[in-house]
Amino acid sequence: MSPPPSANNIATPLGGPLRIVVAVDGSAAANRAVSHALSLVQGRPGSEIFLVNAQSMDTLDVSDISAVMRVDADRRLAARQSRIALRHATALCRKAEASFVARAEIGPPAETIDRLAREVGAHQIVMGTRGLGTLGNLFLGSVAAKVVRLARVPVTLVK
Repeated sequence: MSPPPSANNIATPLGGPLRIVVAVDGSAAANRAVSHALSLVQGRPGSEIFLVNAQSMDTLDVSDISAVMRVDADRRLAARQSRIALRHATALCRKAEASFVARAEIGPPAETIDRLAREVGAHQIVMGTRGLGTLGNLFLGSVAAKVVRLARVPVTLVK
């Protein structure tokens, strides 16, 4: 496997394999984004989808945070929330027999999505335009706007 291209030299190969980062929060819009990414890689051998769910203290349920006493418990809660958010997206990728990696990350969502895209040499980012509510879940409307500002690669927003 060749190393990802540098951030200054990212070009989508015509008909070649793609690396697509898809932001996932468990919402219907995020699942539509996964389906769109799957349609983009169809018929492009060697393509890979990177599903990412970013959890921060702002995205965890307020009642859950108040019950948490230790950093380890915070991480376990974030991991559980990510597993739930990624469940349907991973099922869609498996059903499509697409090559994918699911990543559960802790950090500010927009910055985390952009960082992962740069790390893997993504050709593009795909995400829903609006996610779940602001309490306890990722609100992709505001996150999407920030990703568009941060990203050095094309960002496709799916309704």
